[in-house]
Amino acid sequence: MKTFDEQFYKERVNTFPFIRLMGMRLLSAGGGKSVMRCRIRPVLRNTAGTLHGGVMGTLVDMSVATALRSVMPLSSGMTTVEYKVNFLKPVPDGVVTAHGTILRLGKTIAAGSVEIRNEEGEVVAFGSATYYIVPNPKKRSVPAIMGRLPGGGRKRR
Repeated sequence: MKTFDEQFYKERVNTFPFIRLMGMRLLSAGGGKSVMRCRIRPVLRNTAGTLHGGVMGTLVDMSVATALRSVMPLSSGMTTVEYKVNFLKPVPDGVVTAHGTILRLGKTIAAGSVEIRNEEGEVVAFGSATYYIVPNPKKRSVPAIMGRLPGGGRKRR
């Protein structure tokens, strides 16, 4: 029986094109917890000059998803049902770190929470996410983080 391989998973997540585009990096995942980092670049700022809320939302979604992947069956898939973010303090620059934790893993539904902290360790946002667990997903034609990226993830015309 295959078991979760943190190093393999981190390499897969950290080379996923969307994660790279967002400037994120998975630092650790295991035991229902994960830590992700995001370096704030000009392209990720909103018109007020601070980290865009959509980036924080992505951190919530990805932090819970990576924590979940570390404790769910490897043969299962998942899809986001919902996520929520509460913004507490604007972050103009530096690095934010998201700490995700699984709160409940059921047969078909999983839920987790996230704290996003700035470089000083202050909580700048928190959130939660819920996922639907797909026990035996069908083969898909789009890239997945755990699968191999055919052709570098691009569809050629």
